[in-house]
Amino acid sequence: MPEVVVYIAQSIDGFIADRDGSIDWLKPFDAADYGWEAFIAGIDAVVMGSVTYRECRRFPEWPYRGKACFVMTKGPRLDEDGLAVFDDRSAVEIAVDCERAGLKRIWVVGGGGPIRAFLDAGLVRRIHLFQIPILLGAGTPLWVAGRRRWEATMVRATVHPNGVVETVHTVEVPSLARK
Repeated sequence: MPEVVVYIAQSIDGFIADRDGSIDWLKPFDAADYGWEAFIAGIDAVVMGSVTYRECRRFPEWPYRGKACFVMTKGPRLDEDGLAVFDDRSAVEIAVDCERAGLKRIWVVGGGGPIRAFLDAGLVRRIHLFQIPILLGAGTPLWVAGRRRWEATMVRATVHPNGVVETVHTVEVPSLARK
């Protein structure tokens, strides 16, 4: 099965988008090097929800060119330009298809629903969490309710000069996790 990772920023109060669904609040923190180039170079496929996909389409250019992209959605296809596959299947089914295609590392970009789906399926092995020194007060929460409880082990914590706190955790294998 491919390695599934989460690499995401959240506000101190746990939001990944502001009350308007925007991630523009992250722009003041874009200039710092958080190891992005090395991270994305090791990714074969990206998975995201439809809201995250629409936000990514606002970027001047598609950031995941050359990567397989799956948009987890039960709704209609958002466009037909070939950048993504719109998929209403489970996290396990998507991961199995990635494995069959020889894709070894999947990044669950966001939002909270797809991340929780991959967690609940027991597929996430590593979480890179960037806590941004902002309190948004409202917005889209990262951690939506889930079906399972997971144990995680912190591998590393880094406080960047701009106040961003980066933590990297491994998620315990499903057979050891408490339900």
